[in-house]
Amino acid sequence: MAQLPQTKHSIIELENSWLTFWFNRPKKRNALSDDLIKDIQNILTAIKDDRSIRGIIFRGKGGIFCAGADLDGLKKISSAGDEAYTISLEMSKQFGEVFKMISKAPQFTISIVEGAAMAGAFGIACASDLLVSMSDARYALTETRIGLTPAQITPYVLNRMGYATARKMLLLGNLINGKEGYDMGLVDYLVNDETEISDVISGIKKQVHQCAPNAIAITKEILSNNDQIDSERAAEMFSSCIVSEEGREGIASFFEKRKPYWAREE
Repeated sequence: MAQLPQTKHSIIELENSWLTFWFNRPKKRNALSDDLIKDIQNILTAIKDDRSIRGIIFRGKGGIFCAGADLDGLKKISSAGDEAYTISLEMSKQFGEVFKMISKAPQFTISIVEGAAMAGAFGIACASDLLVSMSDARYALTETRIGLTPAQITPYVLNRMGYATARKMLLLGNLINGKEGYDMGLVDYLVNDETEISDVISGIKKQVHQCAPNAIAITKEILSNNDQIDSERAAEMFSSCIVSEEGREGIASFFEKRKPYWAREE
């Protein structure tokens, strides 16, 4: 059994060969801070070669999955001046690495979404092997609405939802609930309470335990090799947007709680 590292913004539970990774920043709606991202990376690195761990479940404390990027990080970028591009480039690369690590994890991965999965959290959900969602959970890729691009997330959304449906979500940034996500092919299992979550997860675990752990790992490696993801280029595209006139206006309008100039009614 791998020795698990200490975590700062997450809680790790290991029971009956399944690891549950809890995002644990409920007062911040479990937003993806630098420390939370490092927690994910450190845990996934520690258990990468441990076949005694059959699966990983991602959940959020406080009844919310994850609100996406930490607003403190966006504020830092928006006030960084000439350093904004470099800071955003590093942040985007970190997000891309997390999505890739979840997608390529040799263990079976499940995201259980309650409350909301926005922006980067949407990427985590889509990078997982299965997505279990409360019917009233909310999903959105709001990047284009504030002058940015969901570059790192796009390949995982395309893989999960299919081109036509994903294209609409990625371009328009519209909000959907869990029921709509299930009808669109985003969500694998739709649930309404904790009892249903437990029943669904129990059923998934039974199926996973019918499969050889190394066979799952190798099959996931084969599947991952078909991904065409250039994380470096995606980070450059995101960072170019964030320092552009639209990006600066979009972030400013977000924090000032107003519409950006392109969304104002004539």
